Amino acid sequence: MPYTQPSPLPPVSIPRIRHPNRPPCTTPSKTLYLRNLSEKANPKVMATTLRALFETYGTVLDVRVRHSIRMRGQAFVVFGEQEDAARAYSEVQGFMLYGKPLFVEYSRMASDATIAQQGEDVESYKLHRIEARDRRDQEFKDRAAQASAALAAAPHLELPNKILFLQGLPSDVAVSEIEQAFAGHPGFVEVRWVSVKPDVAFVEFEAEMQAGTAKAALGSQLALREGLPPASVSFAKR
Repeated sequence: MPYTQPSPLPPVSIPRIRHPNRPPCTTPSKTLYLRNLSEKANPKVMATTLRALFETYGTVLDVRVRHSIRMRGQAFVVFGEQEDAARAYSEVQGFMLYGKPLFVEYSRMASDATIAQQGEDVESYKLHRIEARDRRDQEFKDRAAQASAALAAAPHLELPNKILFLQGLPSDVAVSEIEQAFAGHPGFVEVRWVSVKPDVAFVEFEAEMQAGTAKAALGSQLALREGLPPASVSFAKR
């Protein structure tokens, strides 16, 4: 019998501990997804412990403890009946096991054991699951590429600093000329001139807000002399 995608059951509202990285699956399932398991426990011992714990709620068809680097601390428990899974979902939430609280969610995918119990083709279902995983991976890559493109196209964002960076100053500029341009702004401290690069200088203020106010008043350019290109004004890099 070929696998057919089942219609989702209506979500239920059961108190739970939220997964810190993504919204939990609220669609009831016979398979529970467990995380935050002790990584120090032997996987076989952990599987035996989980089976003993969850069999108090009903028939457990399968227990899978993940031990790969990416999936460590996670497991799946498959119940024979939905009602038993729902009760375990509610009552085991936060249960302290080997010194760590269990985080329990409904699995987003049915288990192979559930598919076999329903008399459907497990191999067909595995293929469906792999295709769904590949689609998710491709969607993630597409979103990442779109985000990178958007970031590259966005205008450069400056981080505030109490020091302003001037570039493109006249080669014979005097420190007094720069001081005169900034002395009227509140919080002005000093001008630091780079002798090896006469077209560059730093202007320090007492605080970032005062430097930002001065920069906002001047804009991104400072014209010290008529007839000469203005110097650029930006926040100094940290």
